[in-house]
Amino acid sequence: MGQLISESPHNLVSARDRGLLQSIHLPECRAVIELIRTGDGQHWIDLGTGGGLPGLVGAILRPHVGWTLIDARRKKVDAVNEFIDILGLENARAVAGRAEELARDEAYRGLYDGVVSRALARLDIVAELSRGFLRPRGRLEAVKGASVEQERGYFQRCSGRLRMKEVATTDVPVSGAASADRGTVVVSIVASGGPPRGIPRRNGLPQSAPLGGGR
Repeated sequence: MGQLISESPHNLVSARDRGLLQSIHLPECRAVIELIRTGDGQHWIDLGTGGGLPGLVGAILRPHVGWTLIDARRKKVDAVNEFIDILGLENARAVAGRAEELARDEAYRGLYDGVVSRALARLDIVAELSRGFLRPRGRLEAVKGASVEQERGYFQRCSGRLRMKEVATTDVPVSGAASADRGTVVVSIVASGGPPRGIPRRNGLPQSAPLGGGR
């Protein structure tokens, strides 16, 4: 899988990250998928999948879970769908579109057991973008780094409006000095009830005017 991503002509990852795929990014994604709780027959989203991480890893390690890999950039989604075909992953698909639009579509809204997101945006922004996809008691598993404490504060300011609650923050157990230096954690957030009316807001607002403030 790492070779597929690194050799893609679509520049799915930066030159620096191509050199770190095998040593950091793939082991970290594997550790994340092994850490989060998924159940057979569930359906999960990888939001902001980029080159397919961690969703492709999830589809391989959790073959009885359905995975929808979402990204706003069509060229990346086309490449990821090629990877899915090459890897023979019948439980995965990649979809192009903005979260603000897809999460208001009845084909996606309130239907998913979980969303995993890695390196997408600040925690309160990720929570708003994810919320429309989640069914009652659905979970957001947000992969975060050293800024998690500050981001948690932003999330807490809007958790009531989103009807979401943080339930755990867990260190990602990845071996190797380089990975340890990243301080990667998974913030687990659970949804109360279905998606609130008006969430997510219209295109661009979650990023330009975050519910948690600060911009």
